[in-house]
Amino acid sequence: MSIAAYIDTVRAHVAAHAVPASLADLHPLAEALADLTARTTVAPRDVPYARYLLHVDPAGRFNVQLDVFSRGYTGGIHAHGTWGIFTVLRGGLWVDDYEERDGAIVATRRTWAGVGAAQAFCPPVSDWHRVSSRPGGEQVVSIHVYGPGFDLDTGVALGEDGRPRTYRRGPPGDLGVLDGFLEARP
Repeated sequence: MSIAAYIDTVRAHVAAHAVPASLADLHPLAEALADLTARTTVAPRDVPYARYLLHVDPAGRFNVQLDVFSRGYTGGIHAHGTWGIFTVLRGGLWVDDYEERDGAIVATRRTWAGVGAAQAFCPPVSDWHRVSSRPGGEQVVSIHVYGPGFDLDTGVALGEDGRPRTYRRGPPGDLGVLDGFLEARP
């Protein structure tokens, strides 16, 4: 994948559509990103578990991250507070979605996102979710785009008491480990 082509695709979509108001507004972007994903080869090697910050839009409209998950990873239930979309380049993720009902966060569905799958979220619909990977198989590699207001340093997750709390995100991974990791096919 040409990271530049991916970023240019997101930039063009954001410029043409401003802030998406619904998941339907993200459909054209999901299709374009899925096409780029389908033409991407991931090197047959593992890289360290991390989120790799590939681009931050100078106008603050979006950022692009490559997320690499460990085998057997299960994240906490969290929300981003903005629109987002991800596509899976290698492996697959279970995505558990939740919504707020009468002051409680309730599980609504569980879906599998395999290679080439795209999944999106867009407020005002709840974006509470959790991802997990299988214990065996390939290391999961996915690319994520988040809209304006995504805090690169501080996240929001549910605490053990079921209430939202803030937490510090770890620093982005070293982009140097990605040299030769992603390649675009014609």
